[in-house]
Amino acid sequence: MSEQAEISEKSESSGKKLFNLFIFGLPILCGICWIMGVPLQLGIAILSGNYLAFLIAFALGASFVFWPYGAKPSLFDYGLAIMAAGVWLLCAYNYQEWLLNQHDRTPFKIIMAVLAIGLLTEGVRKTTGNGMAGVIVLSLLYGVFGHNAPGIFEGAQNDYDALFTYLYIDSSAVLGFIIMVAGTLILGFLVMGQVMQASGATNFFSDVAMAAIGHRRGGPAKVSVVGSSLMGMVSGATVANIMSTGMVSIPLMKRNGFKASMAAGIEAVASNGSQLAPPVMGATAFIIAEYLELPYTTIVAAAIIPAIVYYLFLFCQIDFYARDKGLEGLKKSDLPNLANVLKAGWLFIIPLGVLVFYLFVLSYNPAKSALYASLSLLMLALLKYRKLPTWDMIYKSIVQLGKPFVMLVMICGGAGIIIGVINMSGLGFSLALALSDVGALYGLFVMLILTAIISIILGMGMPTSAVYIIVAMLLAPSIADMGVPLIAAHFFVFYFGLASFLTPPVAIASYAAASLAKADLTETSIAGLKLGLSAFIIPFYFIYNPEILLIGTWQEIAIAATMLAIAGVLLARAITFYGSDADSSNLHGTIDIVVCLLVGTATIWTPEGSLLIYAVMAFGFSMIIFGNRFLRSK
Repeated sequence: MSEQAEISEKSESSGKKLFNLFIFGLPILCGICWIMGVPLQLGIAILSGNYLAFLIAFALGASFVFWPYGAKPSLFDYGLAIMAAGVWLLCAYNYQEWLLNQHDRTPFKIIMAVLAIGLLTEGVRKTTGNGMAGVIVLSLLYGVFGHNAPGIFEGAQNDYDALFTYLYIDSSAVLGFIIMVAGTLILGFLVMGQVMQASGATNFFSDVAMAAIGHRRGGPAKVSVVGSSLMGMVSGATVANIMSTGMVSIPLMKRNGFKASMAAGIEAVASNGSQLAPPVMGATAFIIAEYLELPYTTIVAAAIIPAIVYYLFLFCQIDFYARDKGLEGLKKSDLPNLANVLKAGWLFIIPLGVLVFYLFVLSYNPAKSALYASLSLLMLALLKYRKLPTWDMIYKSIVQLGKPFVMLVMICGGAGIIIGVINMSGLGFSLALALSDVGALYGLFVMLILTAIISIILGMGMPTSAVYIIVAMLLAPSIADMGVPLIAAHFFVFYFGLASFLTPPVAIASYAAASLAKADLTETSIAGLKLGLSAFIIPFYFIYNPEILLIGTWQEIAIAATMLAIAGVLLARAITFYGSDADSSNLHGTIDIVVCLLVGTATIWTPEGSLLIYAVMAFGFSMIIFGNRFLRSK
């Protein structure tokens, strides 16, 4: 290569880096300033709509450049990016005037609105796939032609110009609370997650897990669960988490003796469950909090017991499987020393304390709390490594943060289109009435089954947060009308939207893990269903026992949580029994299922305040001990 060509290539590389920094770094910087209240402190009057339209402009432009139609972005891609950014920057500039004069639908404004919504839909398709984009297109068609739909699906009549300008400008549509959650709460925790990865904090927590439990039975799988859950809590994306952590954990499990499909299933269920685990919950926690107008801390607290039982169920299955197959842990000599790991990285624990302090003690905004925790982590990392981050490290971190942020903005923007159509058409009200009739005729359980099926179907090919937003608007209110606490109804649809990642025929999480493990897709999806069965059971449990969402007295909460934990262990062991070759294993599995049902429903059939509940609890414990003795005697 000639010297001139080398200089040209370096120049092009530098130019590309500057472009990437601009398109990713500027909106992130503006978002951080917005979270910290910088415009108010400077006396600059900026409406939330101005900020959100600006955010969409950059994210949408990035979606056409970084998800091009070909192998590399062409002039056509750049042209669409400029057009997409332009129509939303125009909205940001004119937002206040256009909002006040929304009914003044000039031809220019209508053209801009149609372009903005059309390009946003395409941006959603490019970043998230055809599933959500298809739902958006159907919703737009319904918004225009829904008045011709039959029966309960008949919507209000809307002209296309009124619909598109409403979606483009109104604060109840694209520029509504959903995109605000992405631009504030989610961004704050994405920044924290990226700082954790860049500083080595994530590796520290993984090393702690490896040192603490890597030597135990089925150790590599248990370490995988801990590592995947930690990574997933901050990444908020099931498949992305599988592809990053699974590259290390799945080969390690296979070398330890786990079947390829089992290793893939464990990784899929662990990564999927990370979206149920506080504090981030795959970003959906923030949306639930905003939707229900409850403090974020209330949502996080409510999620603790179900998340613990989810992972308890998974851990028990791993342990029983490893015991049944005779799989031992790793040699202690091959593992890091726990004391040395803690000594080297104890500083990384402090930012978590900072987060808890600002969040729960000072009651700060969650996004601002996450940024303060990130700042403390940066300062501690500088103290630990005694050197400033390099230019390449900063660039890499911004790009790694920018891409998932763009995807989240696209998801929330697309969800805003669907919400806007539902608001204008009245579809939500019509479906709520229809579901209320179903509940009145056939009871709550039938309504829950129907809601679960709809949530799973919608979740096939759509991001979890988008599924939650749609189903929460359409179905959750009807469940709440049946006397179910509102938070339980919303958690129900959230759980089943997430369960779709493990449900064939479109078990995306299982298929992604299977590709890494080189395992059979069908076997992996079946393994994922077994390992993640609690995700299908826990939602029904907290509908009938809302105490596990911390609703009720501490005694009621303790009883409900203990019963659920006992039932979870029994069910996990029953699955192991049914998959075992040992004599009488099917009989013991059936016994565990019967006792599981007895214990799991005890809070329903035992008289309130009766001591019988404690007798059932003791019986469940004794059956766990009896079954474990059988496993040891094999």
